[in-house]
Amino acid sequence: MAKIMIDVLTLDSVQCAACGYMMESIAAMPEDVQSMIEYKEWSIKNKAGIGKFLELNGRVLPTICIERDLVFESIIPQYEELIDELAARAPDPEMARRIKSLRDEGYNFDNVKKNLEKAGSGQFTRADS
Repeated sequence: MAKIMIDVLTLDSVQCAACGYMMESIAAMPEDVQSMIEYKEWSIKNKAGIGKFLELNGRVLPTICIERDLVFESIIPQYEELIDELAARAPDPEMARRIKSLRDEGYNFDNVKKNLEKAGSGQFTRADS
């Protein structure tokens, strides 16, 4: 199954509170949504992050890019906004319908730590990495 690709452009999700909240907004999505998305933090504190920022034409930090679109620039999304934007970029109508059906579910903070680790959050933010 194709997944929706999400890139989160950050300064550093460990030391920048807004960047951390941006990553958590994705990591707190319910398990059903987690199974349909793939996401990664790109810290501009390293070459790969700077490269991704330039590739996606980033303008501000933090930013959530969904399927290469700059969607939430310096705005931490509400759950419903994030669901709507994911559904709008789903690769097929069935996935869009599944995502929209979860609009009333709300954030699930039980697995945030595990999901952040899976996304590499805070692991590649050192200047010498």
